[in-house]
Amino acid sequence: MKRIVSNFKIKAAIAGIIVILISCGTLYWYFGYYVKTPDYAIKKIGTSIAEHDVKTFNKYVDRKALLDDLADSVTESIVHADQQSVDGTGFAMQEYSSIFKKAFIKGFDEALTDYVTYGEVAVKQNSDDQSTGTSDYADLLQTSGLNNLTYNSYKLVIIDKQTKKALLEVDVVQNEIDEPFAFNVTMEQQADGHWEMVKVENFSDFLKLLNEKRRQEMLSYVSKTDALMTEHDKTFKNIDGQLQDIKDTGSIGNNDVRNNLKNIINDNMLPHWHMLKEALAAVSVPKSAETLQRLRLKICDLYIAYYENYVKWLDDKEIKSLREAESNLKRAKTLETNETDLVNIIKRDLAK
Repeated sequence: MKRIVSNFKIKAAIAGIIVILISCGTLYWYFGYYVKTPDYAIKKIGTSIAEHDVKTFNKYVDRKALLDDLADSVTESIVHADQQSVDGTGFAMQEYSSIFKKAFIKGFDEALTDYVTYGEVAVKQNSDDQSTGTSDYADLLQTSGLNNLTYNSYKLVIIDKQTKKALLEVDVVQNEIDEPFAFNVTMEQQADGHWEMVKVENFSDFLKLLNEKRRQEMLSYVSKTDALMTEHDKTFKNIDGQLQDIKDTGSIGNNDVRNNLKNIINDNMLPHWHMLKEALAAVSVPKSAETLQRLRLKICDLYIAYYENYVKWLDDKEIKSLREAESNLKRAKTLETNETDLVNIIKRDLAK
């Protein structure tokens, strides 16, 4: 019996030694090797974002190098796009590229800090806040396509021990255009052995894909709405011509003239603008065309307000009603000019 107990103690001691050796080996592997790998750095970046740990995030991401590179790519993309301008005015953008780069770095640095500190909610709240001044980075994120990414996975492509650089492939989906993309991310090993993310090698390729898809979607929107807007112009001119004919028949102070004007406006003009607004609202609008869509809908609202106030003036003859009508008409015509210019620019650029 004593021998059995003695053997058991010996085996237990051996097992304990093995466990200690394994534990020591594991700890050595973890602290001596694993924490000094790109894989560990990527995981720490992920957990720092999840835990809103800005200090840890900054340890594993060289923000200055990364943002400088991203800003260069975005600026180059915009300058290149403007250089395609047929009238040559786009080359002026080169003079302002350094200013834009500084604005991008400042804005995106703020966005990055808020995102890590507070999460995605902070970015969304900022995009809805129009009073943030220089802190309003929503447009920069939208331009660069970085505000609508879904992360899928990553893999280590290569580690160069001599240069102490590593290349990773980070797979994402750009949700605005519903396209997958693989970012090639460079990491560099620091003096203490930890790795930092320093550059996205192919961000220019990402912008080219994004801009081309946006151009295609814009072309689709313009094509879908061209016939609608052409028919609108034709109908509007016809009804407006009827109103001018009535005005030419006599004085605006004449009751018959005023009643005829009211009838045409209520029966034809106002229903036309309401139908145009409903038709536009029913069109599927890509993000790249949202500015143009909002402009067109605002024009509809202003013309509706103009004719409603004009009819009101025909009834009450109050100067206040007329001034309100004229104010809406002035704003509508200004936005119409902007809309026409924007459509012409879009068609010119899409024709290249």
